[in-house]
Amino acid sequence: MIPDTMTAWRIDGFGAPDVLQRRREPVPSVDGDEVLVEVAYCGVCRHDLLTRSGAFPNVPLPLTLGHQVSGTVVAAGPTATWAPGTRVMSTIFMGCGHCSACRSGDQAVCLTVRAQFMGDDFDGGYAEYLGAPSRAFIRVPDTLSLEVAAVVNCTLGTAYHAAHTRGRLAAGQDVVITGASGGIGLHAISVVKQAGARVIAITSRPGQTGMLLEHGADEVVADPELKFAHAVKGLTGGIGADLVLEVAGDPTLAQSLHAVRTGGRVVVIGNVSGKPSEVRIAHLVMKEISLLGTKSCSNAELGEVMELVAAGELSVDINRTIPLDSVRDAHRDMEEQRTSGRIVLAVGGDPVAPSGEAAA
Repeated sequence: MIPDTMTAWRIDGFGAPDVLQRRREPVPSVDGDEVLVEVAYCGVCRHDLLTRSGAFPNVPLPLTLGHQVSGTVVAAGPTATWAPGTRVMSTIFMGCGHCSACRSGDQAVCLTVRAQFMGDDFDGGYAEYLGAPSRAFIRVPDTLSLEVAAVVNCTLGTAYHAAHTRGRLAAGQDVVITGASGGIGLHAISVVKQAGARVIAITSRPGQTGMLLEHGADEVVADPELKFAHAVKGLTGGIGADLVLEVAGDPTLAQSLHAVRTGGRVVVIGNVSGKPSEVRIAHLVMKEISLLGTKSCSNAELGEVMELVAAGELSVDINRTIPLDSVRDAHRDMEEQRTSGRIVLAVGGDPVAPSGEAAA
């Protein structure tokens, strides 16, 4: 039976982790093509920290954060795609649902409207229930646990799209990964190694060197000042890397542009500081560097990633799973760099029932 109210951790304003407040809120009602999902797990991402701190001041308040969501549909509108009992995971971005990009499963680059981001533009998964249009979710295959499903899109999916689709990753290439000890960085190492390329991992924390090598990095450059371009040149015979996966953004972008070879590619995945960055145009021109942005994987790419996970060729790195009510601790640990990999909130747990089928 669906209750009338639920626990949700929401923000009314921006600031430190203490702005996250535990509330009793009405369970959302659904109509049309909407579904109500009983949340099983929700990952905590550095993007959540940026939203909470005010890096995106135009988000609607009050707001429930959380875009890495898995759970089970418990109610559905009359035209919903997913029937009650279906195990689902969030697509993170939600487009118009009608343009060619959305119809192909690539909602992140919707051609009609600015794609909405779960946990920024509408309420996310730091709550026991989540209501949203059907296109905000895809079905979780029986081969995937809901715990893994919660974060596989934002971690492996994002890294896979950045490396393969945007970065044209190939076996034998030298690939630099900045922010390598974070959630996306660690998964990017897995994606690059699975493709047969060489990983040069960048971190500001020398104490993370051993962990990064254990996760598959071939070389680690650990510099608290993040001055790594010269070291990368030394590791690549003075040429530079073929590809840089720029996970950190502004703090490392200038060094990444120096570390990449002439004709190389820099794919910007994130920006942990939320600050604007300056780029020397002459540097791009004279070295013919391709500077590329990336948002999220398509449904087809996510399907490929899930097959690789099921085959044991890729794995999700979950640092720990903690109760929803410990969400402030998760934000503090991530903010103070006391963790690596993904932290997952256990909201309702993983039900035993198998996934359902799409509604007629």
